[in-house]
Amino acid sequence: MVTDWYTYWKEHDGLLNYVHRPHSVWRDYTARGIYHITIVTYKRTHAFGELNNDLTHPAVVLTELGQAVEQNWLAIPNLHGTHGRRLRLLGHQIMPDHFHGILQVLDPMDVGIGEIIRGFKIGCTQAYRTIDQPYMADSIDRYTLAHSSRKQREDYYAEQGLKPLFEDNYDDTICYRKGQLANIIRYVQDNPRRAIMRAKYPDLFRHRQHITIAGHDYAAYGNLFLLRRPWKEQVFCHRWRMINGNRDYSTPYETTDDFRICRESWIQAAKDGAVLVTPGISKGEQQLVKDCIEQALPLIHLQKEPMPNGWNPEMRRHQLCEMGQLLILSPWQLAEMSDFAGVPADTDYSMFHNMNTLAEQLCSDDMGGDYRIKQS
Repeated sequence: MVTDWYTYWKEHDGLLNYVHRPHSVWRDYTARGIYHITIVTYKRTHAFGELNNDLTHPAVVLTELGQAVEQNWLAIPNLHGTHGRRLRLLGHQIMPDHFHGILQVLDPMDVGIGEIIRGFKIGCTQAYRTIDQPYMADSIDRYTLAHSSRKQREDYYAEQGLKPLFEDNYDDTICYRKGQLANIIRYVQDNPRRAIMRAKYPDLFRHRQHITIAGHDYAAYGNLFLLRRPWKEQVFCHRWRMINGNRDYSTPYETTDDFRICRESWIQAAKDGAVLVTPGISKGEQQLVKDCIEQALPLIHLQKEPMPNGWNPEMRRHQLCEMGQLLILSPWQLAEMSDFAGVPADTDYSMFHNMNTLAEQLCSDDMGGDYRIKQS
């Protein structure tokens, strides 16, 4: 049952458990924009359906609750239209344990995008109580929940024999550049196929001796699906501070305020859903690789060293590969690619420049979902 859950939320003092921490503090979340929203079920419970395990026609067979979630999402434009807000839905995908939706704000609003998603989650939770726990629906002390910590809410749910439907937060990715929207739509729609592939072919997340990506050959170790993520950012840092296009050899770039600002921006982008891509050559790039490894942020790391049969990364990087947060690529025939500024191709100077060129190519919007990974 879909009701005007935004009004319901206002009347019931907010109903905590629908909070959102804005990932981009500079962003006005009431302004026009396109948002990719990801919401996860509590403890990744398969509440919305199950994969059909058919790679020819990959899909999720929705439960009654999954169907109600879809109905609540599709109702958003009409429900908020009554409040004078113009919203458009650009796509969605319901997975067994999470939800992806792409939402466009057409005009500035009197509320932030967080309120829109709060209302959607409330509507889904109402359906959850009606379908799965109707006998408990009237026993919930909503005021107490709205003013409790996460631990207090978990204790309350346990005492009442209840479970929340969603984890407390949700993620948003802001579509802000040309080509990114099409990539996000492809990524969202491709979720069932990737999930089925992950279950059927776990080796895809481990060592591959020879793959071809956009005409270049690599050895690979880790999560190849990071290549298909719609938002990738190249991390490129000079070794020295640049002043009007000239190098200041007295000041390493990683010691400057410019690097500090860029580093914070890259880390924030990774937390927002971007995959950072870098060969980690300069000290600044090495610092970002270290940040990603320490914080388990998504990373594609190009390395100069080859990956012979039996090659394995050190334990921490191996763990991140298994978690799906890291892909290590080693370009084949790197020393033969091309010279740079007349310097022979087999020198470190040219190889490092060529690796940065490959990193730039991997981040290109043209790579969005049209490239293919070929094994040989």
